[in-house]
Amino acid sequence: MSFSSPQVESTIEFSHLPQHDQDQTYNNSNDHDQIHVNNIINPHIVIEPIEERFDWDSIVIILRLALVGTLLIGLSLRETKFHKPTSIPIPPKFFLDALHVPHIKIVDGELSSIWDMTLSISNIMNASNINILRLDAAICYKENETLAIETTIMPQYLLQSQVFLLREEDSKKVHLKLNTTGWEKDQPIVDDSVIQSIAQDMQRGFTRFSLHLRVVGEVESGDGWVAPFIMYPRCINLKVKFLEGNKKSEAASLIDPKPRECLGLVEWGEDNTEIQYMN
Repeated sequence: MSFSSPQVESTIEFSHLPQHDQDQTYNNSNDHDQIHVNNIINPHIVIEPIEERFDWDSIVIILRLALVGTLLIGLSLRETKFHKPTSIPIPPKFFLDALHVPHIKIVDGELSSIWDMTLSISNIMNASNINILRLDAAICYKENETLAIETTIMPQYLLQSQVFLLREEDSKKVHLKLNTTGWEKDQPIVDDSVIQSIAQDMQRGFTRFSLHLRVVGEVESGDGWVAPFIMYPRCINLKVKFLEGNKKSEAASLIDPKPRECLGLVEWGEDNTEIQYMN
């Protein structure tokens, strides 16, 4: 046996809404679209418009970036104008080749002496020239008692090209001759105790001197970069003996005649001081 549902005909009829109701419904729908959703949820809440706030943080960041960029550009321009050398500059080397004292005498408490020296100045750099603008020499008793001074190399200020030039890997000799008679106005005053000490050394047959230099110059690299410098080379403990057969002991020479390097402080920068040898 089978069950089957009876067929029922159903008819549904839709009636048309009045035209004015449709228009009203459409208008209400548009009105709802224009009302903020919060007003629908709670009509008592009023939403105020948000005021635009000036973004000071962004302005500060932009100004900082602009400042950093300006500094970087300035440094780049400065490095382009004052470019650095491709290698570290090296000052010249100084060697004392020979020292002879052809005359040394003490009369009436005054020292009269002559010191003859040969100095070698060497530029060991491969691609740079060295200009020696000024060289001052001082001969001292022992380490620091100045006896005589001399400016061996003096710059020609009217002709700056006439300087003591050392080209790359070049070496030149300079003759130094310092003397004092105890009367020169441009020479240091030698203390009486120093003169007495030299007189005692002469009686023993030997004494000690030292050479102090002050050198003003500049290293000029191949790319045009110039590095000014001031040097203070010293050759100390120059032990001399008085020549045998000289009854008056008025001449002396180095006991160890081999060349020796004069070493000392090097300062990089312009020379803004005057030479002063103080006892």
